[in-house]
Amino acid sequence: MKTGKDSRLLNIYIPLFLVLAGFFFKLFFIGQRDICIDEPFTIFSAQKSLGEIINITRAGEPNPPLFMILLHFWIKIFGISPTAVRLLPLIFNALTVLFIYFTGKRFIGFWAGMVASGLFLLSNHHFFHGLETRTYSLVSLETAASLYFFLRYAENQKDRKALAGLILANIMLVYSHHFGWFVIFSQIIASLCYTRNLKMFLRFLIPAGATITGYAPMIPIIIRQFISKKTRGTWLDPPEAFDYLNELFFFLNHRVVFWVVTIVIGAGLIFTLIMIILKRGKRVNIILPVLLLYWILPYSIMFFASFNVPMFISKYILFNSIGFYLFLGALIHFLYQKNKFVEPLVGLLVLIYMFHYTRFFPDYFAFREVKKSVDFVKNAENENSIIILYPYWSSFQFNYYYDQEIFKDHRNYDERLKNEGIYRVWGLPNTKSIIAAHPDKRIIYLQDESIKPREASIFGFLDSAMVKVDSVHFRENFNIGVYEPGRK
Repeated sequence: MKTGKDSRLLNIYIPLFLVLAGFFFKLFFIGQRDICIDEPFTIFSAQKSLGEIINITRAGEPNPPLFMILLHFWIKIFGISPTAVRLLPLIFNALTVLFIYFTGKRFIGFWAGMVASGLFLLSNHHFFHGLETRTYSLVSLETAASLYFFLRYAENQKDRKALAGLILANIMLVYSHHFGWFVIFSQIIASLCYTRNLKMFLRFLIPAGATITGYAPMIPIIIRQFISKKTRGTWLDPPEAFDYLNELFFFLNHRVVFWVVTIVIGAGLIFTLIMIILKRGKRVNIILPVLLLYWILPYSIMFFASFNVPMFISKYILFNSIGFYLFLGALIHFLYQKNKFVEPLVGLLVLIYMFHYTRFFPDYFAFREVKKSVDFVKNAENENSIIILYPYWSSFQFNYYYDQEIFKDHRNYDERLKNEGIYRVWGLPNTKSIIAAHPDKRIIYLQDESIKPREASIFGFLDSAMVKVDSVHFRENFNIGVYEPGRK
């Protein structure tokens, strides 16, 4: 029996240390990366009214509105500075480790919880998305909470707190990302591992039924979006066959860590098989197949479905890493628990390799130089210049740093842009009409680097119709050209 001191250590001090370590370590890097990619759109949209935020989803925004709604109230209190808007996802990220730790400790073993928590805290992808003002850190938190309450409910179907927690976590999950339904599906399949009769199975359907009921207002929207993606495709390409394994490498930061884990598990399996043959081994704990199903089902479904409707990229599948880390912690526990010294040493070995390949915001990982781009434009503009931005949505990240007063005025955004001589365009015809209306103006043109060559005809037109006086390329951000009226 654990003493009161031991209980406080395992249930209060260690989880508190994990949360604070994850929070404050990442807090140190909170302003290192520019607000960029999809963050500016999320921040801009979250400033709108709740009704307008919901209408954004109806209009085609791929993510449900919960994160934007939470951010809406958050920025009313703390504002839209990079530190303010990134604190919310960082809090979600820090709380995630609580559910991972307590899931491992309660249903597997202490070291399983520590290994899984360590893998999460050292993950490059969770580090990045833990400091990104998007929904993905919230989705990971809800996935971890859902798993914890699911296992509690499976342990005791009369546990009303577990049932309420599971329903709440699941409803929040599917209102944060549509792919949360893969988690619900995995729980239904995993429940078969616990089901001994029809009555038990029907009780497992209660959380799913309650989630469907709570999600009912979103069903027409998701059907419409799915049909739209089927007919128009997505911005993603279908995966390559090797991507199935490659994303697991990313879950563990590097392929070397994956192979270290494979060797550790392989050695443990050989030893366990020998013990079973000698009739000294234990039966497989039911938690192992449950945790395997929890991540491998949605992971595999999303991979194979992506050949038809592409969706298999790191940020979309990241929620599967929660079950993956706990599965690895459980597997190491099952294989090495016979020796109380070997299990922590094996877990420590894996975490050392994970830490060795931890990289915090390297240049090759979601690197953007938005502030430098804006500074270049400010130095290039004069009283006779206008700014043209392509594509249309790139204006959000530009104006976040160019003029936050314009960025905050979402109701008069386009009017304020035109008053400042800033035009966001849909393509070449739109650009030509703007230049024709301002024949004597200096043109500062910014084009998102991600635009494919066949879509880059605006630069060709400007090069032939005007005199280029300056240009610069900011890697993975903007190609910028400065043009004066007249032909060469």
